[in-house]
Amino acid sequence: MRRLFESEGDEPAVAPEVAVVNLSIGIADRPFEQAMSPLARLLDWLAWRYKVLFVVSAGNHAQPIRLAVSTADLDVMDDAAVQREVLQAVAADARHRRLLSPAESLNALTVGATHDDASIGEAPNWFDPFERGLPSPVNGQGMGFRRAIKPDVFAPGGRVALRKPLPPAEATAELDVYTQAFKPGQLAAAPGATLGDVSGTRHTRGTSNATALVSRSAAFLQEVLDDLRSSPDGEVIDNVPRAVWLKAMIAHGADWGEAGRSLTQLLRNQSNSRKFKEYVARLLGYGAVDIGRVNECKAWRVTAISGGALREDESHVHSFPLPPSLNGFSTYKRLTITLAWLSPINPHHQAWRRAQLWFDPPMDQLRVRRRQADSRAVRRGTLQHETLEGRAAVSFNQGDALEIRVSCRADAGTLEERVPYALVTTLEVAEDLMLDIYEEVRTAVRAARLRV
Repeated sequence: MRRLFESEGDEPAVAPEVAVVNLSIGIADRPFEQAMSPLARLLDWLAWRYKVLFVVSAGNHAQPIRLAVSTADLDVMDDAAVQREVLQAVAADARHRRLLSPAESLNALTVGATHDDASIGEAPNWFDPFERGLPSPVNGQGMGFRRAIKPDVFAPGGRVALRKPLPPAEATAELDVYTQAFKPGQLAAAPGATLGDVSGTRHTRGTSNATALVSRSAAFLQEVLDDLRSSPDGEVIDNVPRAVWLKAMIAHGADWGEAGRSLTQLLRNQSNSRKFKEYVARLLGYGAVDIGRVNECKAWRVTAISGGALREDESHVHSFPLPPSLNGFSTYKRLTITLAWLSPINPHHQAWRRAQLWFDPPMDQLRVRRRQADSRAVRRGTLQHETLEGRAAVSFNQGDALEIRVSCRADAGTLEERVPYALVTTLEVAEDLMLDIYEEVRTAVRAARLRV
C-alpha cells in the first residue's frame, strides 16, 4: 500500500490515483468480539493516511444450520414455513456467525451478500431455502465496533442451497450448506483443469462475490464523478477525496426494500420489538445497493452532492431547494440523506474514532419521518444513511430550502485534522404524478449554487 501512494528514492508512487481497494477476505479464526482486530486497525489507519476506501467482505459461515424443529416436522412444512425456520435459526445463531476480521473496520465499507443470482436450476437433492433478495444465510452478522452498523451495504452474493438431513426423523433438523462448484451461484472465472488453463469457470457464493460487485459499482460511479468534474464549477469535486465521494454514493443507493419487509414479518416479536430496527440492521445493514438510484436522476427524483472538510466543533449548512410543485400538495415523498467520511484514529483511546460527524434530518418542512435504520445506530460509524418518508401536504414559501447541518466533534481525544466528508441528498415523489421536480431544483441551483 505504501508504494501505491508514496515514492521511494527515485521511483515515483506506483498508482497514487487509486481510490478504492477491494479486500475480499475473512479471517475464519478471528471473528469480531468487541475488540477490533489488528488488520481492521491497520485498514482504518491506511484509509485515513492515503484517503482510500477499502471495500471489505463481511465473511462467510458455511457451518450447518441447526433448526428448532425435527426432521419429521421439516418434511411436512411448506416453503414459507421452511424459510421462516431457517431465517430464525440463522438470526438466533448470531454469536457463531459474527463478522470476520477485518470487516469491523470503521473506515472501510463492509459488504454482505443477498441471496440472489442469475443462475437457473439447483443441485440435485438440495433445495433453495429463501426468496431472492433476503440476506444470505452464510453472512457474517453485525453489529460492528461500538455497535456501529455493519455490514454497511449488501449486494448479490449467489443463492445458497441447503440439504435436508437423513433420518432419524425425530432428531433436530440440521441443514448442510452447499459449497460445490456447480449451480446455484454466480459464474466466475477460476483456474482450469490443466496447468496454465485460464478459461475455467465455477459457480461460487458468498460475501466475496458481493464485495466484488460493490467495487465494480464504485468504478461506474467514478465515471460519474469524472463527468461532474468536467461540468461547470466541477472543480469542487477535488475538494473532497474520491474515496469519500464514492463511499457516500455507494451507500446512498442502499435500501431495505422487500427484504426489510420480509424480515419484519418473519422475525419481529414482543421480545425484540423495541429494538427491532437495530436487530434488522445486524442482518441487513443499510440494505441492498442500487447504483441506478445514484448515477442518474429522473423527473420525479433529484439528487444533489456536496461536501467539504470540518475541524472540531465546526459545522457546515447545506441548502437543498424545495420544488414549488410540492407546495400545498399531498403526495408520497421520500428524502434520502447520506453522509460519509474517513476518520483519523487514536490507538491510545478506547473509542478509537477521533472524529464524529453527523446531521439531524430536516423532517418538519416536508413532514417526513425516519424509516429503516435506527437513529442512534447510524451515528456510531463513519457512515450515516437516513431514509425519511411521508404523505402529508406541506406548505412553504417560494425560494425555501431544506437545510442540512453537518457537524463535527472529537470522539477519541483531541482532533487536530480537518476531516473531509461527502453529503448526498435525494428527494423523490411518486412517479405517476408526472411532477418534474428535477428541473425545478436544477433551476434553483443554477440561480444560486448549492451553498455551504
